[in-house]
Amino acid sequence: MTTATATATTALESTSRRTAPTTTTHRQTLGRAIRSEWIKVRTLRSTWIGMGALVLLLVSLGAIAAAVSTGSVTTSEDGGGIGNADPLKTVMTGDFAAVLLVGVLGALAGAREYGSRMISATIAAVPRRWQVVVSKAVVLTGVVLPTALIAALATFGVGMGILSAGDSATVALTDDGILRSVLGMAGYLTAIALMGLGLGILLRSVASSIGVLLGGVMVLPTIAGALLPASLDSVLQFLPSSAGAAFTTVTGAGDSVLGATAGALVLAAWVVLTLGASILAITRRDV
Repeated sequence: MTTATATATTALESTSRRTAPTTTTHRQTLGRAIRSEWIKVRTLRSTWIGMGALVLLLVSLGAIAAAVSTGSVTTSEDGGGIGNADPLKTVMTGDFAAVLLVGVLGALAGAREYGSRMISATIAAVPRRWQVVVSKAVVLTGVVLPTALIAALATFGVGMGILSAGDSATVALTDDGILRSVLGMAGYLTAIALMGLGLGILLRSVASSIGVLLGGVMVLPTIAGALLPASLDSVLQFLPSSAGAAFTTVTGAGDSVLGATAGALVLAAWVVLTLGASILAITRRDV
């Protein structure tokens, strides 16, 4: 009897060991953090609505500006009207609105989890907090950069097609500096989105990060360029918008701008500074 009971117990234990579920643990890595962030971003409807809006906004405003410039538009003798504007600048008229849009999207990507308190779950899943910022930056770049590139090229193609049909002056991508400006626009929009991301994490508020970003990129250069003396142009050219103006069609502060390479490096430094500050903040404070 005892032997039979022991045999049955042994068989039961053996069966339990065979059928018990096994738990596999994985070491947390940056790659896994990026994959997790990508899943969150691609499952949000707002991501694809925002990217679609970016393309539609840039292309439609560029097409409208090109169409207006080929019509019977009254311009001043000094060429200040849209009809006498540079063809590339005409078709890229939507750059201001595009900067506004990507800035908001970047701020949302950085601060949205603080509003919903999902940041606590994110930090628990990714204890190396610097990986949270880096993974968000990588995914945001992977989403915004291709979209901005498609939008810029489509805007250029549509706008130049309309200008050509209206017998207005046009430029080609092979002309000196044109391809650099078109591709630079995509890079500039991506940089603005990354700065919005960094400010969103740093300030932990969507409204505050949007206000600081747009104030620093759009409002401050305009006011500074209008009110400050020309002797300060050498300082104003280091603002993000002025650095971007060195290799795009965006308007900077003052009359002097850096060279294309120097402008790109200054803008990259602003991005690194913003993201670096957000990494420092997220690693040193409570969530």
